[in-house]
Amino acid sequence: MYYIKDAKIRRMTDYDGAPCAEVGVLPGVVGDSALLVYIVEDQREEGYEIVRILTNDADTATDWFDNNLHDAFKDVTVSGFTGSTVMTPEDERSKFQRELLIFGDLKRQLGEHFRQVP
Repeated sequence: MYYIKDAKIRRMTDYDGAPCAEVGVLPGVVGDSALLVYIVEDQREEGYEIVRILTNDADTATDWFDNNLHDAFKDVTVSGFTGSTVMTPEDERSKFQRELLIFGDLKRQLGEHFRQVP
């Protein structure tokens, strides 16, 4: 399971033609990778749905996600949730999404950002 230390909307972009929020997530456990989580509006899932998750193995203090000149990016949308003896991978993913949306005032900020999209 992935624990969240901090989460902030970095920018609005699009994903398959739909408005999408790019959210930077810092890990709450030493050794876990920072994430870029892509979220779209979805009426089925608490108003939002995670559609893509990237990790970055570069040092977040000096590199974050802005350097695309190396292969530090890894798409873990499917492989990032392996499950455990008490949770399936789908349950882990749903739990992560719920915890991300209730982190700070991220859900309110998402609403504001999506309302500003033309």
